[in-house]
Amino acid sequence: MRHTSLTGCLFAVLTLLFSGIAGIAAEKAPQKEFVSALTGKFPPFSYYNTKGELAGFDVDVSREIARRLHRKSRIVATEWDGILAGLLAKKYDAVVSSMAITPEREKQVNFSAPYYRSGAQLFVHRDNPDKIYSIADCAGRRIGVVLGETYQQYLEKSCPKVDVVTFKSTVEIFEMLEQHRLSGFVTDKLVGLWQIKDADRPFVPVGPLLYSERIGIPVRKPAKAPLAKIDAALTQMEKDGTRKRLFNKYFGISGAKRAFSGEMSFVTKAVKLLRGFAVTLFIAFLSVAIGFLLAIPAGVLLTAHGRGWKIPAAATRMFIDFIRGTPVLIQLLFVWLGLGLSPFPAAILTLGVCTMAYMAEAVRSGLMSVDPGQNLAARALGLSGFDRFRYVIWPQAFRIALPSLMNSAVALIKDTALVSIISIPELIREAQSIISVTFEPGKYYLIAAAMFFAVTFPLMKLAGRIEKRIGRKGFGND
Repeated sequence: MRHTSLTGCLFAVLTLLFSGIAGIAAEKAPQKEFVSALTGKFPPFSYYNTKGELAGFDVDVSREIARRLHRKSRIVATEWDGILAGLLAKKYDAVVSSMAITPEREKQVNFSAPYYRSGAQLFVHRDNPDKIYSIADCAGRRIGVVLGETYQQYLEKSCPKVDVVTFKSTVEIFEMLEQHRLSGFVTDKLVGLWQIKDADRPFVPVGPLLYSERIGIPVRKPAKAPLAKIDAALTQMEKDGTRKRLFNKYFGISGAKRAFSGEMSFVTKAVKLLRGFAVTLFIAFLSVAIGFLLAIPAGVLLTAHGRGWKIPAAATRMFIDFIRGTPVLIQLLFVWLGLGLSPFPAAILTLGVCTMAYMAEAVRSGLMSVDPGQNLAARALGLSGFDRFRYVIWPQAFRIALPSLMNSAVALIKDTALVSIISIPELIREAQSIISVTFEPGKYYLIAAAMFFAVTFPLMKLAGRIEKRIGRKGFGND
């Protein structure tokens, strides 16, 4: 009979929940924009300048193409290893991020005509402790590359004896090499030379080019009309000297230093970090709210008995076990790419459902801790099923479940760091944008960690205090 006493609460919560999700998932009407993607962590092609704004050769090229297409430019900064997946999922119109044209990539996307040419170059520390003078000397050595770039594929295929170490961006590679934790790295020749000359890095190129590359702009297949317009814009830029001017701005003899400066003001850094943390807390708050609303009916179903509740209870158990047993990152990418939601709804919905899976177990434990006699006594007093749940069962269960619920909220706040992979400018993403300019990962990752700790530590202490107060009031064994 217990399942009938909870039916009213279950339907009320589900009604509120689905109405909220419907509002979150609503998409904005498309606008006349040229939406392009890049990483923002590949100076001098894309980075954040002293004002905390996107800048670089690829940024300028993208904006110039948008201007010639008579479209408003919107640039999305995202992770390199998911940049093509985002393009195929129609998250942006093109990728203007120094992507090399390869046969494997051409099977998935259409490329524009090359807008510059470069090549893969091996760089080592100028001290050269491992005595490396060509790629042939790298057997058994740790060589760094960015995950998903053509350099990784080349080394794994052509140099199988090299210990290839992948990183999310060149920033981490440069730091590791300066600490002598890598023997060298392979990257674009222009990027490496710029690091030596203008960022004052202690690197030197060794050996000839490993191979040359044509750099193009990929678009989705079979989008021939947008590709033809991009090609026409690039041709115009070549004829009127715009491409040469932009190239010399960053790679000319005297242009690079004027185009980039590693100095970012304290105010700019503080604003970026605080703004990113505000986004983090906003996502966390909404996700916890959704997770808690979902957890109540889920917890009720997990404790439901009776013939009519076997199938819903089994389905709920299977879904919760699946969510708890799979990585949050994969869930996030599935919702973003597979369901086609924009970044913020995808992040909030994913983290909300993930939090629900853990909170539901806390709710289930709380409900199971309530003596069945409480329900029988309330029923004997003539209370309806909904009133028995609202006034008798739930208050006792909630007190028991509250510490575990708060621990789930703390875990959720930390998990928001994952949403940077889908282009959301939360705290970690903003810290990385500062690192791409200052090249001080240790310092700014520590600051980000301290900001997380400033919120999570009081919550953990509060959970402990609530648990002690519950015990002192005699509710610990309810």
